[in-house]
Amino acid sequence: MNNIEETFREIRPRVELVLEYRGNVILDEKRAWLLKLINEKGSILVAAKTLGIPYSRAWEWISKIENILGLEIVKKVRGGKGGGKSFLTKEGRVLLDLYFSKAKEYGLIISPKELISERVGIPDILYAGSHDPLAELIISTFAKVEGLDVEFSWIGSCAGLLAIMLNEADIAGVHLIDPVTKEYNIPYIRKYMIEDKVILVRGYTREICLAYRPDITINSLEDAVEKGYRIINRNVGSGTRIFLEYLLAKIARVKGIDLNKLKAKIPGFESEARTHFDVAEAIISGRADYGLTLTYVAKNYGLKCIPLGREHYDFIIRIDSYEEKNLDRFINFLKKEEIRKRILELEGYDIPKDSGCIIYRP
Repeated sequence: MNNIEETFREIRPRVELVLEYRGNVILDEKRAWLLKLINEKGSILVAAKTLGIPYSRAWEWISKIENILGLEIVKKVRGGKGGGKSFLTKEGRVLLDLYFSKAKEYGLIISPKELISERVGIPDILYAGSHDPLAELIISTFAKVEGLDVEFSWIGSCAGLLAIMLNEADIAGVHLIDPVTKEYNIPYIRKYMIEDKVILVRGYTREICLAYRPDITINSLEDAVEKGYRIINRNVGSGTRIFLEYLLAKIARVKGIDLNKLKAKIPGFESEARTHFDVAEAIISGRADYGLTLTYVAKNYGLKCIPLGREHYDFIIRIDSYEEKNLDRFINFLKKEEIRKRILELEGYDIPKDSGCIIYRP
């Protein structure tokens, strides 16, 4: 018997159950086990690591299920001093029961043996929040110097704060503007009820722009909307998406129209990109005509861009992590001259006078 015959003798068929809603996949075997483990362990982080998947992927799967169904599937609560907890809502439990009952009905064995990781490896630093290439560079360099393992989860500013609330993330990178006060980030510490468990370290400012294809002409965000160009949006809960809605609200007020009606007329508004690089690549590939991204990213991709404003990108650090993991060293690292020089080398970035200072503490 030759090697080919031996190989084919080892091939076995495997049938997997997939649940769909209006043509969209909501649950497969791995997603079902993610929900089951979240409910059992009370932690998205532990569930993700038990399955051996990145923390960001777990958030992405949960968000996708909830967006498709229009229902809250996973409840995230603040809890007491020991931290928050995640568990399935009533709708989440019904969905999970449906999956396993259908598996039983079709005679499928849903075994976690191939899915469960033998080693649940929690990183030394879990960095969650808004995507920023400079933050990735700074945190990676810091972790390398300190000999620490770091995992990045680009889940958006709001989800980053939720991860802090749940005692799962150590640092959240955020750039959230309050539409009323025009203040960045501090109002959201109160909104997410984490005033007693975090400090906020001033980071840097960065320029956000409207980036668009070189072969078209756009004079402003309003112009892009009026011409019916296709946008590539960011994921729900990201600071860039919140900033976009803030700008659209201003346009809607001037025009005297409802904001939701304005958003509904923008082709591609429901599209989502997880990172600034994804926005640029969607425009370059022709899948979109324009989107909001960093000036630094737009210029590196050869896109035309219109500056829309500067925003504060800050670091929210969980106090427990700050004390137990000696993250005061990160603050000192942020103040180093070589790091400040690196920030200024990137187009669109700048350093405020209070960079590296704690501007909020309980």
